[in-house]
Amino acid sequence: MDLNIPQKYFILSCNEKGSIRIFKNTRRRAYLAESSFFDLALNDIIDLTDNSVIINKVLPDDKTYLNEFFQIINKNQGKSVTHVLRAMATNEKITRIIYNEIGDSLVNKVDVTKAVTGLVFKTNNYLPNRSVKRELVTNLRKEILTSNKISPESFALLATLYGNHDLKTYFSQFEQKQLKDKIALYQKDPTYDKLFELSKRLNRVTLTLLS
Repeated sequence: MDLNIPQKYFILSCNEKGSIRIFKNTRRRAYLAESSFFDLALNDIIDLTDNSVIINKVLPDDKTYLNEFFQIINKNQGKSVTHVLRAMATNEKITRIIYNEIGDSLVNKVDVTKAVTGLVFKTNNYLPNRSVKRELVTNLRKEILTSNKISPESFALLATLYGNHDLKTYFSQFEQKQLKDKIALYQKDPTYDKLFELSKRLNRVTLTLLS
């Protein structure tokens, strides 16, 4: 299943009522933004410094689902990650565009149904087919629990699921203890240095925004 970090986060944040819980929940919106930061940073499209977000190159054609998010960064280039995250997570008009772009990209790519909720203030709701979500969960669990090393994308997804409190939905307490032990080993591996630094920086900013 060829999906990117925000798309996987989007599907895994859905419950039986679909994706509407993302749009209505500040924490889930904030971590949707964090997953988008991960996607752009791990592909060297942007860099995050202690004080600002820097654009390295234009948004590739295969990442048009992050166009609005990228435009926010472009308009605020040189400003802090906190500033950009706040613009995305607290402005409903911007949030709605980003949420719809990622949701629509899934409708076009995998078996996700798009519906409209609300009588006055209408919001798109995206409902992934159960088999799509099941396959994603199965592949994620297999990689994270059995591989000696996990991909940067799975590491980022793990971090965002932990942040939005969904990790317990897909991993038992015993498995979460295994994950904690495995992450402790990764901290000693230089190949994960950039990931840990990026994760710490994004998580610190997201928690500040939510406090």
